[in-house]
Amino acid sequence: MKIENENTFKNCLQKGINLFLGAGFSVEAKGIFEEKPKAMPVGDGLRKEILKEFGRDEKSPLSLSQLCQIISKTRRDALNDFLRKRFTVVEFGKMYGNLERINIKAIFTTNIDDLVFKIFEGSQRYYVNDISLRGPSIVGSSAIDYIALHGSVVHASEGMDFSPVEIASSFERDKDKWYGYIGRVQQTPTLYWGYSIADAGVLQALAKETINGRERAPAWVTLRAEDDEAIEYYSSLGFQIIVAETSDLLKLFGQLKIDNISDAPKSLIDKRFSEYLIPTVNKVPVRTLAEFYLGAEPTWYDIFLGNLHKTKHFYVAQNSIAGNKNCLLIGAAVTGKSTLLKLLANSVPDNVQSLFIEDITPEKARLLIKDIDEQGAKVIAFIDNAADAWEAIGILSVSNNIQIVAAERDYIFDSVAHRFARGKFDIFDVSGLSLLDVQAVQDKIPSGVQRLNTQKFYEPLSVDFDPTFFEVLDSSIVGHLLADRFIDALKNLKKEAPAKHDLLLLSCYLYSCRIPTSVDVASSFLSKLEANPMAVYQLLISMTSLLSQYEGGLAETDQAFFVPRSRSVAEAVIKRVEPSDLRRLLIQFHSEVSTTKIPRYDIFRRMAYDANLITRAFPNWEEGLDFYEKCFDRDRSPSFKQQGALYLSRKRQYQLAFKWIDDAMAMAGRRRESVRNTYAVIMFNANYDKSDSAPGVITTLDESMQILQKCYTDDLRKVYHAKVFADQAVKYAAKFSDSPSSLEYLDQAIMWLNAELQSRQGDRSINQLLRDLKSARRNLSL
Repeated sequence: MKIENENTFKNCLQKGINLFLGAGFSVEAKGIFEEKPKAMPVGDGLRKEILKEFGRDEKSPLSLSQLCQIISKTRRDALNDFLRKRFTVVEFGKMYGNLERINIKAIFTTNIDDLVFKIFEGSQRYYVNDISLRGPSIVGSSAIDYIALHGSVVHASEGMDFSPVEIASSFERDKDKWYGYIGRVQQTPTLYWGYSIADAGVLQALAKETINGRERAPAWVTLRAEDDEAIEYYSSLGFQIIVAETSDLLKLFGQLKIDNISDAPKSLIDKRFSEYLIPTVNKVPVRTLAEFYLGAEPTWYDIFLGNLHKTKHFYVAQNSIAGNKNCLLIGAAVTGKSTLLKLLANSVPDNVQSLFIEDITPEKARLLIKDIDEQGAKVIAFIDNAADAWEAIGILSVSNNIQIVAAERDYIFDSVAHRFARGKFDIFDVSGLSLLDVQAVQDKIPSGVQRLNTQKFYEPLSVDFDPTFFEVLDSSIVGHLLADRFIDALKNLKKEAPAKHDLLLLSCYLYSCRIPTSVDVASSFLSKLEANPMAVYQLLISMTSLLSQYEGGLAETDQAFFVPRSRSVAEAVIKRVEPSDLRRLLIQFHSEVSTTKIPRYDIFRRMAYDANLITRAFPNWEEGLDFYEKCFDRDRSPSFKQQGALYLSRKRQYQLAFKWIDDAMAMAGRRRESVRNTYAVIMFNANYDKSDSAPGVITTLDESMQILQKCYTDDLRKVYHAKVFADQAVKYAAKFSDSPSSLEYLDQAIMWLNAELQSRQGDRSINQLLRDLKSARRNLSL
C-alpha cells in the first residue's frame, strides 16, 4: 500500500473527510445472483450478469447503459427487481466497521447498493442522513449526509441510472444542487474510493467544476495497482494517489489512533446529543420579557427568569408525567404549547435526564436510544412538533428508559393521531384558559405593553369555550404585535432594501413550513441579486430585530440558520403579504433552490405546496396550474397531486381537479384513504352549489358521504375522516333538510366524534363540531 502525503491523509481522516465511493468500494460485500450470495460486480461484471439474466447474447457489444435502456423499454419491472435483489447487501466484511474510526462528513456514491446503510445500521457513533429524503442534516457530528448520485435500492420510487454521462447532464438540469455538492468537495478533503480509469468521466467532470480558478481541499483517489498512465492522468486532475485494495484501506482505518479529549463529557448523551440538553441559566441570551408577550417564541431566558404563569394544564400534565405516562399536548395555534413544554422540561426531578427536542429524524432516534439504553438512565424527552417526529417518537417510546412528552397543533395532530397507540399516551387539549388562568396571565403582562382597560372574561366567550392564550393577549396588549411589525418592515424594506425584503419573506415562508433558513438556501435564492454567500449572511445578521439565529439542534455545525421570532408570526405574514409578492417568492424559490439544499425536506414538502397557500399566491388558475406542473419534478408524491387537485377545485376547475386526484389515487396504491377523502370533498364541493332539482345532485352528494363513511371504517385516521364527514353532514342538512339522510349523517357524525372525545378530553375543535352538528339537528325538527 502506498499513500501520497500519508501523514496529511491520516490527519484528514481524524479532522474530517468526505468519501466518494465507486464500485470498487463494495467488493467486500455480497448481493444475490442466481439465488446465491455473490460479490458485488465491478468493471464489466454487471453488464455480463444482465446479459445472462435476460437471456441475451453474451458477446453483445452493447454498453451497460445501452443494455439497460433497451431492457427497460419492454421489461422495466423485471430489470428493477433484478437490480434491487442484486444490490441489496446480504453479507459484508467486518472490516467495514472500521469506518466508524474516521471522521466522515459526507458520503457521495455512484453505487446503487445499500452497503453504507448496512454498515452504519448498528453504529454507536453515526447515523446515515439520506439527503434525497430529508435534505442536508441540521446537526453535524453524528450525521453522515448520504448522496446517491445514480439512485439507490433503498429508494423505492426512484430510478437507477448507469449512464457515464449522467453526472454531466444532471449538472445541467439542476445546477444549484451540483454547486452545493461542489462546495462540499472544495471545503472538505475527499477520498475517491473504488474508481477505475474507465470511470474517469465522473471524476473529470467534478474536477473541472471544482477547480474553476479556486483552491480545492486535498483530494485522494485509490488505485488497486500501480499504473503509470492512470497515476499521470489523475495527478493532472489534482488528485493525490493511494495504491491499495479496499481491504488494505479498511485495515489502515482499524489501526488509527483515536485521540481522547481530556475535557470531553463522560456521558454519551452529553457528548453526542448536547443540542438536546437544557442550557444553564448563565448561557442563555438575555431579552426583555415584553417580546414574549408581543408574540415571540419562548426562550429559555423567559422560562428561567420570566416568572411565567403555570396554568392548570401544567399541573395536569405534570401529574401525568409523575405517573410515568407518555403524554401529548395538543391545541390551536398560539395557545402556549411550546411554553408549557419548556416549563415542564424545566421542572423534572434532579434524578431524571431532561431532553428538549425540536428536530429529530428516525435515524437519529435509533442512535439516541442506543446511548440512553447503554447508560441505563431515566430520560424524559420533551418533543415539540410531534407530527414531524412521529417515526422517531415511535422508536424512542419502545425503550423502558424513555418517557415522551410531546406537543402539536390539533389539526396537524389529526393526520398522525393513528401513529400514537391509544392507551400508551395521555392526550390533553391545552387550548383554553380557565378564568383564574386568564386573570393570572393578564397580571403577569409587563406594564409597558399592557392595556389600561383589558377585556374581562367574566362570562364564557360566545362560543362557550374558555379563551385561548392568544385571545387573552390580543385583548390585553397595547401597540403593535410582532406580526404587525413584520408587515410594516416588509413594506419599508420593499422600497429601501429589496434583498432584505426577499430574505425576510423567504424566512417566513420556510418557517411556516417548519424549517429554518440556512445561508446555503438563502444564497441560492438570492443568487441573481447577490452571488457572495458572505454578503447574504451579513444581510441576515443585519435583521436581528426580526430574525433570530436558530439554535435548535445546531450546536455542532458550521452552517448558520435563521428564523423569524415566532412561527405564528411567520404564518401571519404569509397570510397577509401581497399575493403578488408571495407569487414571486414561490416562483423564484422553487426555480432557484435545489431540494437537496433544503434541510428536513421531508418536513418542508408537507406544507410547501399547500392548496391554501397557492390559492392566495395564484388567483389566476392557469398560472397556479403551471406552478404545480413545474414543481412536480421536485415532489412526485400523491400528497403533492392531492394539493394540486384541491387548488383546482377551489378555482372551480373540477374536470382538471378530478384528473389530478385520480393521478394521486393511482400513485398512492393501497395507502390511499386520505386521497379518497379528498376525492370525496372535491365531489361534494363540485355539486353542492348546483340547484337541488338538477339531475344527480343528491345522488352525487350521497356518494361523497358514503366514500367518507368507508374511509372512516377502513382507515386508522378516525379523527381526520370523522371531522370531514361532520363538516359535510352539516352542509348536507342545510341543503336537504327534508331528506331522511340528513338526520342519519348528523347522528353518525355525532356518534363518531363522541367516541373520539373519549381519548381526547376537552378537544376544542371536536367540541366545536359537535355544537354545529347538534345545532343542525335541532334545525331539522323546526
